[in-house]
Amino acid sequence: MVFPVNVPNVPGVPSVVFAAAAGQLLNFLTADAVGLFFGAPLQQPWGIYSGGTPVILADNVVRFDYRQQWAISDFPVERGAFQSFDKVQIPFDARFQFSAGGSDANKQAFIASIQAVAGDLNLYDVVTPDAIYPSVNITNWSYSQSANNGVGLIVVDIWTFEVRETVNDMQSATQSPTSASQVNGGTVQPVAATPTQNAALDRIHANK
Repeated sequence: MVFPVNVPNVPGVPSVVFAAAAGQLLNFLTADAVGLFFGAPLQQPWGIYSGGTPVILADNVVRFDYRQQWAISDFPVERGAFQSFDKVQIPFDARFQFSAGGSDANKQAFIASIQAVAGDLNLYDVVTPDAIYPSVNITNWSYSQSANNGVGLIVVDIWTFEVRETVNDMQSATQSPTSASQVNGGTVQPVAATPTQNAALDRIHANK
């Protein structure tokens, strides 16, 4: 809100000329300050998406964190020394902090949208105005309400982790299907022999 300033029109008091857009500018600055404190409204593509649709029904994005790590492997050499030989990229993790307030129905819908996707096995996209990080799954979430933010405001932290999908090709390139090498498809459980198989085995032993 912009409060009017009363300048008395009396001798000795200089006239004050105000800019026409001064009130509008103050309103914009006030809105920016509120946005910094309570979080930016979801007018830009921030959030966790599935097929271009956000899955978290939040009012604001308060914070976003992204972390990418690499592991350097090493092995022991002579005289207790170690030597590095490889650098492996570790799946990234990202964290969103959302907030929602207003009516009880709005906050309940916010929590319900998180509970609906937190325990599934689906893959989602982490979307920000600067980058998109695909193929993530939610690993954990927590929320808090405090007097500092107002007990009517729910602040939720959601952690996501990159899921890398790989497909193993178990087919060998051969011109004839009979020339294909044997493929181990897993552990085979033993089963009891049938009467026909036992009879055939007895005949084999009898001919020895």
